[in-house]
Amino acid sequence: MHDTSPRGEISRGDGGAAVVAAGRVPGRGAVTLLRVATALACLETLVQGLLAGMLLNGDVSSIDPHGVNAYVFELLVFLQVVAAVLVWRGNRRVTWPLKAAVVILAATFTQTALGLASSLAAHVTLGVALCAMETVFVVRVLTLRGPPAA
Repeated sequence: MHDTSPRGEISRGDGGAAVVAAGRVPGRGAVTLLRVATALACLETLVQGLLAGMLLNGDVSSIDPHGVNAYVFELLVFLQVVAAVLVWRGNRRVTWPLKAAVVILAATFTQTALGLASSLAAHVTLGVALCAMETVFVVRVLTLRGPPAA
């Protein structure tokens, strides 16, 4: 069941997730891409936390994987932004994924800069916040609805 209204009204589906329809709905490919990108980015934050914990426990060999993984995470967050733009282009009223993705991207670049500057307290704090932001984002994105199956 798809819950769009031809008049652009907000309606509720079976799961209670709100969908705003404005004549067009985000394409299923864009929504799927956003879901995959956010899920992978969320998993990357957990890997980063594991590598950071290893480093803080004295395993200095984990610094290189932590640095490489940071750039993988940035790439996935950038992919989130691209997917969020595609969702937004499918329905201009669905703006929250794009706004959230841009905020997370800005926080990610800040996180990398703090890490390169060896600002450990701020780097760890923002890392925990990024993990929380990605977790909330992936949960919200999983409730986003695309068009009905043909």
